Amino acid sequence: MVTIQQVRPEDFPVQDNLFQTAFWGTFKGTCGQQPLFFTAVYSDRDFSAQFPFMVLIRMRRDGSCCAYAPRAPSVSIPPEKRGILLEELALAVRPALPEQCICMRYDTAWKSQPGGEETFRPETAQLFMNWGTETHSLRKAPKNYMCPDTVVVNISAAPEQILARMRTTTRNCIRRAYRSGIDFAVKGADALPDWYMLYRETALRKNFFYEKEEYFDRLFSREHIQSNAVHEPPPAEKIIPLDAPAPVPQFHIMTAGKNKKIISGIIIAVSGHNAYYMYAGSSLGQRELMPNYGLQWEAVRFARSRGCTSYDLMGIPPDNNASHPMAGLYIFKTGFGGETIRFAGTWDFVYDEESYGYFVLEEQL
Repeated sequence: MVTIQQVRPEDFPVQDNLFQTAFWGTFKGTCGQQPLFFTAVYSDRDFSAQFPFMVLIRMRRDGSCCAYAPRAPSVSIPPEKRGILLEELALAVRPALPEQCICMRYDTAWKSQPGGEETFRPETAQLFMNWGTETHSLRKAPKNYMCPDTVVVNISAAPEQILARMRTTTRNCIRRAYRSGIDFAVKGADALPDWYMLYRETALRKNFFYEKEEYFDRLFSREHIQSNAVHEPPPAEKIIPLDAPAPVPQFHIMTAGKNKKIISGIIIAVSGHNAYYMYAGSSLGQRELMPNYGLQWEAVRFARSRGCTSYDLMGIPPDNNASHPMAGLYIFKTGFGGETIRFAGTWDFVYDEESYGYFVLEEQL
């Protein structure tokens, strides 16, 4: 059984999971999505858990919407109970959602089981996820919104141990960056214009989607933390108390420069004990100096200094397939000696079957 309590963003418990923080929700609120914040409790005969739960309402042109929960629910639960939790959570939240909401979309925070959800055909995966549910309304989304594959580096050990876990060629590239006399720096929002030019140039060169500069201006602004309004929680019920071990997430621009010119730059996020490699840009010139490798090592060192114990490199291809268009990214990120993780992917709990069919068709087109 799931019980929920809607809360204000300032009452939402902070946590290590960046994508389930009040910061991320209110930031996305400035980008046209409506955040809703809840505390939730799941319990059955032999298991119970309480956790914060943030949902983003994404409106569509026809007036309908989809509720999206990024990297959620962020609670550890036995695999056989996952579908039941997703179903009961979606049903519990439903009264707080707009009437024309088509589905609750979860970008799950669970690791995929060996031979599990992401390795099955969608039909088989749905049978597995719907096992024990009442409505059997969970569907594997036609595509994963957040990349389900990533590399997470354990940075709790001493620097020498972290380096020792890396691929030999990666360590050599890091050394090359330092021998090349590259200047590394951690900067604030004043570095955004120069970094953004590099980021946009990279995206155009590689034919990637890229955010507008205003997106990053909002990301580095702290004003939206308190100013973005959400529905007031019901006053009659008591808010579930939860611990708040992590500070508000912080974003940092890290640059690699040569002769006073930025040749590579990344944006990392620090959320509690987790650090995330979020956005990047680099020039074609002076790539032989290996600035991207040195920059990642600087990010590891910086994250450790902020108390982080893990560094999520945020997205790789599913395997080491040389023909994959992002094969180079796989080689680059796995070289840092982290754990290759596959999440259980994106799942939808359907509220409106007829509208969901059109919704999925639009996404596939």
